[in-house]
Amino acid sequence: MKSPNLFVFSLLFSIQLFAQGQSSITKNIKIPQSNGFSFTTYDAGVNSELSEIGTAFFMNKYLILSNKKRGFSTVSIDPKTNTPNHNLFCVEFDKNGNLSRPVIFSKLLDSDGNEGSVTFSTDEKTIYLTRSKEDNSKQFSLYKATLDLEAKGFWKDIQPLAINGNYSIETPFMGPKGQKIYFSSDMKGGFGGYDLYSAEVMTDGTLTNVTNLGPTVNSAKDEKYPYVTGDNRYLYYSSNGHETFGGYDIFRVSSVNNEFINRSNLGETINTNNDEIAFTFSYQNKGYISSNRKADKSDFDIYKFELVVLEQNFNAVVEENKTKTVLPNATVVVKNEFGDIIKTLKSDNNGKFGLKMDPLVDYTIETTKEGYEPNTHYFKPNGNSLDYTGKIDLSQLKAKVTDSAIEIENIYFDFNKVTLKKESELSLNKILGVLRDNPEMKISINAHSDSKGKSDYNMVLSEKRAQSTYNYLINNGISKDRLAYKGYGKSQLKFKCNGNCTEEQESQNRRVEFIIKK
Repeated sequence: MKSPNLFVFSLLFSIQLFAQGQSSITKNIKIPQSNGFSFTTYDAGVNSELSEIGTAFFMNKYLILSNKKRGFSTVSIDPKTNTPNHNLFCVEFDKNGNLSRPVIFSKLLDSDGNEGSVTFSTDEKTIYLTRSKEDNSKQFSLYKATLDLEAKGFWKDIQPLAINGNYSIETPFMGPKGQKIYFSSDMKGGFGGYDLYSAEVMTDGTLTNVTNLGPTVNSAKDEKYPYVTGDNRYLYYSSNGHETFGGYDIFRVSSVNNEFINRSNLGETINTNNDEIAFTFSYQNKGYISSNRKADKSDFDIYKFELVVLEQNFNAVVEENKTKTVLPNATVVVKNEFGDIIKTLKSDNNGKFGLKMDPLVDYTIETTKEGYEPNTHYFKPNGNSLDYTGKIDLSQLKAKVTDSAIEIENIYFDFNKVTLKKESELSLNKILGVLRDNPEMKISINAHSDSKGKSDYNMVLSEKRAQSTYNYLINNGISKDRLAYKGYGKSQLKFKCNGNCTEEQESQNRRVEFIIKK
């Protein structure tokens, strides 16, 4: 180990760069075959004939690993592989994401071996760095060092962490709140080669409670390069063991209630049949990725990317499950996989509703309607198309029979008319069922209006609507001797609001009651 005080270049203006990329749909963008993410990648500007890999942001700079000799850097050779070791450089980036001016991050920080990825505490006063072991250059250990606030630009107290062992710890990433650090390791007890783990960060910067991230994240092969978004909802990482186009691909999982769900490959606009690693967002829908897509597989280049999230259109119709009669005015509540309510809406007069969705999100669509059992529908737009259709089937509840009435949902008529809507015929079929099961039962059909309009007009309208209901029951086999009907207009309002009733109150004023005659 070299000097415990490690000099770094003076880097000013700390920033946080954890934003998740999103954008609205734009025209003339290639639709991916596998999802709705459309990435465009560009050379980032610092690539050489050897290898460059992105690793972390620090004080308004981007840190990269490179095994090319630059400036005053010294590149050592791994005697076992005869390949140049990586050094840690810092580079500048402009508003367009172009990288430039690579400078050695710290001459004293570089060991004689291979430098690996680094990450920083949220206050940027602690660095977590990885470097190859002296006795095994294929394995890496994790260290930490503290920024010396008195000696500007120096690191002190570099020390290996207690979680090291006879295995490799690689590609660390500090979580957005600084409470957890994520890393890759081939320690025993995992699901395959290299798995992703988390560890809790103690107040002194040491690590404890190492936890495997589980089978949704990890595979029988290798997972590396974790990146967690600033809202702590998404984990991006590289895997060569899940559903890949070849080599390492970038995946995303969602973190819900301390569990990872909904693993998705980010698609062929960013993944290739070679390796894609070190994915990170830098600002909103822009970021960086490293890949060996056009070079020897041992040499990586850094690419900047721009992401457009292609808006997905979901159109559905709500139907009664047996007759397939469309059901207007059903309440539809849409939630994402985190339980957030994205939208609440009603089905239209044709039972239809439409939604704008993001790709690769597990949505829950909860549909309710008075007189029907609630329905829960799960849907994930996979991006194979921009337009999706669906059907929501609702099952009717039975009528409730009390000592004094048969209770069903409200009966609906066409606006300002006496014609029964098709959905209300389904409701009246419940009345038919009760009357057929109880052949001695007699009922009175009482129709009421809301508080709007003139009393005389409402009285006539409610009388005619009561008669339409009466006629439907007679036309379906019920004897007129068992039925009576009467319209009450607005003489028996449930809610008397002096002209200030809400629509919900008025909808309850507009009603048809089925009173059992003793």
